[in-house]
Amino acid sequence: YARKSMFLRRSSERQLREMIENEISVIKSMRHPHIVSIYCTYQEKQQYSIVLEPLAQADLETWLDQQDNTTATSKLSPLLEKWILCLATTLAFMHGHGVRHKDIKTKNILVQGTRIVYSDFGSSRAFLGENAASTEGPAYGHTRMYSAPEVIAWERRNTSADVFSLGCVLTEIVSVL
Repeated sequence: YARKSMFLRRSSERQLREMIENEISVIKSMRHPHIVSIYCTYQEKQQYSIVLEPLAQADLETWLDQQDNTTATSKLSPLLEKWILCLATTLAFMHGHGVRHKDIKTKNILVQGTRIVYSDFGSSRAFLGENAASTEGPAYGHTRMYSAPEVIAWERRNTSADVFSLGCVLTEIVSVL
C-alpha cells in the first residue's frame, strides 16, 4: 500500500478538505484494474491520509528515464504496446463514468511490474451530461507540458483535454522504442 498525506492548514483547511473529499469520491466511483483504489482514509491532528493500492515501483516518468539503449526494443515493445492500450481504454472508462482526470502526465501514472495505473485524482472533476463536462477560466494544478492549448489559454475545455494530455504521455512512451 501507499499513503498519500496532506497537511490541513487553518487558512486553507476547508478548500483542501473539499479537494480531498472530491478525490476520494472520484476514485471510489471507479473500480478498474488500471486505476488506484482506496484501502482506507484517516486523519491524525492536522494530517489527512489516504491509503492507496497498489504500491508502485515507480511512476512512469521515472520508469521511462531508467530505460536506456541497452534495453532490448524487442522486450519493451510488447509491454509498451499493452500499456498504450491500457491507458487509452482506461481513459475511455473514466470518461464513460463521468470523470475528467485533468492532470494526466507520466508522474501521475504508476508502474508496478508489468501493470500500469492512473493515480492522483486531486484535480479530477466528476460530471453528469455533456454540458457539465466542460469548464473554463483559470486552470490550476495542471502541468503545462501536458496541457491542451485550450487549458493554457483558459478557454472552454472538456474530456478532449484529457485525450490531448494522454497523447503527450503516449508520445513519451513511443520515444523509448
